[in-house]
Amino acid sequence: MTDSRIRSIVILGGGTAGWMAAAALANRFKQGITRITLIESAEIGTIGVGEATVPYIKEFLQDLNINEVDFMRATQATYKLGIDFDGWYKPSEKFIHPFAGYGARIARIPFHHYWAKLRAQNKAQTLDTYCLAVQMARHNKFALPKANNDIELSSFNYAFHFDAGLFAQYLSSLAQGMGVNRIEANVEQVAQDPDTGFIQSLTLSNGEKIQGEFFIDCSGFNGLLIEQRLKTGYESWSQWLRCDRAVAMPCASTLAPQSATRALAMEAGWQWRIPLQHRVGNGYVYCSDYISDEIAAEKLQENLQGDALAEPKFIRFTTGMRKQAWNKNVFCLGLASGFMEPLESTSIYLIQSSLTLLLNHFPNNQFNQTLVNTVNNNLRIRQEKLRDFLILHYYANQRHGQAFWDECRNMAIPDTLSARIEYFKATGQPQVDELDFFDTNSWLAMFSGFNIQPQHYHPVVDDFDVQLVEQELKAIAASIANTVKDLPDHLHFMQRNIFIKSSQVVE
Repeated sequence: MTDSRIRSIVILGGGTAGWMAAAALANRFKQGITRITLIESAEIGTIGVGEATVPYIKEFLQDLNINEVDFMRATQATYKLGIDFDGWYKPSEKFIHPFAGYGARIARIPFHHYWAKLRAQNKAQTLDTYCLAVQMARHNKFALPKANNDIELSSFNYAFHFDAGLFAQYLSSLAQGMGVNRIEANVEQVAQDPDTGFIQSLTLSNGEKIQGEFFIDCSGFNGLLIEQRLKTGYESWSQWLRCDRAVAMPCASTLAPQSATRALAMEAGWQWRIPLQHRVGNGYVYCSDYISDEIAAEKLQENLQGDALAEPKFIRFTTGMRKQAWNKNVFCLGLASGFMEPLESTSIYLIQSSLTLLLNHFPNNQFNQTLVNTVNNNLRIRQEKLRDFLILHYYANQRHGQAFWDECRNMAIPDTLSARIEYFKATGQPQVDELDFFDTNSWLAMFSGFNIQPQHYHPVVDDFDVQLVEQELKAIAASIANTVKDLPDHLHFMQRNIFIKSSQVVE
């Protein structure tokens, strides 16, 4: 049999998506066999506001043998235990979506079934009370989870807030050290095979012609290859996710960095606040039907923690996905593949999971259509599941009297989301499978935070005396409170382990 390996991969675009692809591909393929070239232009800016992540990012770092502490120092990172949703259910209420579970199993039955029964009898506190990570974030504490911890009650996970621009630089240096060839230029011409439509080469502004067998399109919203050349098409989800713009503005740090991302509900959308070592990332994601760009920028500036460090940066987007992430010999990543608003910090996760799926189904130069179809179908299902999770945040609100939120609450939602809500109400158990990124605990956080209560729970719960279960819940809450009391503050943990300069953060 002949050697049919792909020998030349061309990545169009840098930024987070491009350099994550370059590093992952260089790590997978041997130097000297597969040539990897990345083309980027300083004239084409990146969005550069994706500064919050989910725990999945740690697998990416581990695959590349990146030391976590070195990475955090290089990217001005802080730790993240979850997302603090302020005012989403009602203006005066808040809850946290943690990277952790709740309580502990009793007689092998998940804790939330017991909680549901007692909560209906007003004998339990909010679900947040029984989660270590939530209470750590509420008190701005942090410590690394203990390895191989068998105690369900004390297990949790974490992610990072980091500077996306520094992250791209970090990966650029790493990838080039692994043999990736970087070219700074603009693309002026794209050549296609007249018979197959496959991309053959890119002619650059410096006169070079770069030939390739496989192309990764990381060229941003325009999708230079996947859309402008291959006309792949885009599926909008704006009928459900109504926000279509964002304004971003970093500011100085004046407080100790929080160990959770803040998502504050606003009149026409929501505001993010992401604490880094050297600054705070801020942005207002909004629906332009309900607020102007100028007023959105004013509202954001009014809510800054410290002095603004840059002028407002406006971003326009249409939430949705490319109809095919993989078309012919082009695979798209990042903004070229679609846009999922940063509500649950999934942008970098989508890049990473798409790369993992591609590498697990990587083609030879025959481009087996079965592989292409498998990857496209898998990515579609994953993104639709993410879409539904985001829609729930808006649909379940009780912010009556505000036009944007009233529209979201009264909109027709996808049947897939309706089915999830009804299943939970009927069984007390979130319905998830292997293609869901957000697991049972994440859906529980949302259902509880938005006061969507189950009508039933597991029947085994009724085998136990209510008073004994109530005592168990009180013991769990007390154990968590005592544990949190003895943990270090997030800032102090960072100072001891990541060496934040004292001048960077004010306690």
